[in-house]
Amino acid sequence: MGTVKFYKDEPLFGLDIGHTNLKAMQIDKVSGHPPVIKGYGISNFALGSIQNGVIINPEVIAKAMHELFDKNLVGKITSRRVACTLPTAYTFSRPMKIPIMNREHIKEAVQLEAEQYIPIPLDSLYLDYEISYEDEQQMELLMVATSKKIVDSYLDLLQSLDLEPVAFEPSINAASRLLKIVGNMSAEPAILVDIGSLATDIAIFDKSLLVSSTMNGGGDTFSNLISRSMHMNIEQATELKNQYGIAFSDKQQRIIDALKPQLDTFIHETQKSIRFYSERTNNAGKNITKIITVGGGAVMPGFNQYISQELRLPTENLNPWEIIDFGQLVKPQEPDLSMFITVAGEAIIEPLEVNA
Repeated sequence: MGTVKFYKDEPLFGLDIGHTNLKAMQIDKVSGHPPVIKGYGISNFALGSIQNGVIINPEVIAKAMHELFDKNLVGKITSRRVACTLPTAYTFSRPMKIPIMNREHIKEAVQLEAEQYIPIPLDSLYLDYEISYEDEQQMELLMVATSKKIVDSYLDLLQSLDLEPVAFEPSINAASRLLKIVGNMSAEPAILVDIGSLATDIAIFDKSLLVSSTMNGGGDTFSNLISRSMHMNIEQATELKNQYGIAFSDKQQRIIDALKPQLDTFIHETQKSIRFYSERTNNAGKNITKIITVGGGAVMPGFNQYISQELRLPTENLNPWEIIDFGQLVKPQEPDLSMFITVAGEAIIEPLEVNA
């Protein structure tokens, strides 16, 4: 959801603020060459600093930002201009098809759609849209709306740190941007799943992001379920999750049994997205062909294989590091790479995307 007021062909860095940590990354893009990461880092902060999407303890997150730049940065971040994610769970998105019209009439159409489908007064929302397709007769676009209270809390934080916010968008949009540039992964309709620590975003991707939803539960939920079911502390449960997961082992069935309530909910919500897409395309011969997973929870051993078997669709992790180079920087360890996918999607925004 862009909020920039003017266009600048200048560097920016991406910022992804999660439930308990924040990640920053700057990527250099030179025409004809792979994108190269100039700097990146991660810093933790206390759970509860963000509630219902609103930053309520900005001093805690500001401290984490200072720690990231002072102590935790690999390489350099040289720009003060920042593109920042917003929690997808607290945004509204809806695909629209409208006749070809000028930008002023598009805004009116988007406002009418928002009034009809969003159960919050428009004057309390920031409303935006992105055109995903247009021909001579019609255009398809994605309407996105977010509470002003949420966006303003992020804006106040970033400005207090002497940063220049140039764009805000749901975190799932950042991940989908990478999907567009990674090989042929975006060639066919897919379900894009971002499994965070406490929530999971599920989106439909067909050449562009169509619609997204959020379900409670993520990687930390897996750890908690294993801890309770198998009577071990959270550190032991997390180690078991990361080492064995639900892949084949002598512990497989016990871990699957522990995680089954969350896995069943995930399967159900994904099936709902698949049905939504089928109804939307009105049996036009287009079907969801695969599931693409991102986020820390998605690297649990056996997860993709389990989902593929349950939903009978190929399931694979999004791997943008095939086309984004760490250059001379020390690369994160393999299990940690997934944590930087969303912020990489934010950092790789093209300057032309950042305009009024």
